[in-house]
Amino acid sequence: MKVHHVGYLTKRLDKTLAEFLRLGYHTEKEAAYDSVRDVNIAFVQNGAYRVELIEPAGEGSPLAPLLSRYKNTPYHICYETEDLEVSEKELVEAGYTVFQPAAPAPCIDGRRVEFLLHRSMGIIELLEV
Repeated sequence: MKVHHVGYLTKRLDKTLAEFLRLGYHTEKEAAYDSVRDVNIAFVQNGAYRVELIEPAGEGSPLAPLLSRYKNTPYHICYETEDLEVSEKELVEAGYTVFQPAAPAPCIDGRRVEFLLHRSMGIIELLEV
């Protein structure tokens, strides 16, 4: 599978975005609200590298507990897939657990995404293309 982006969790999207821009990234997609996950998201890119900056919008966001534990940090890798169901089946058979089922991602043109967890890999996201 091809890597689409690395997810980077941040407490203050505006400040983290400024630092990524200072390091040579450019804004690919301006910050927008994802109501499905209660987060604010922006995409930055530097050459072939795309980073998704994710800021929990409030204490009710499912990512707020991660932020309190890990602070600003990369926390998932997103992979593109042409068939979400087939990829999910293969990964579940390989020991991954679905912890957020397929749902539209408003900040990625409404395409479906799904999150999985593996003991040795951590969190991955599948993006249907």
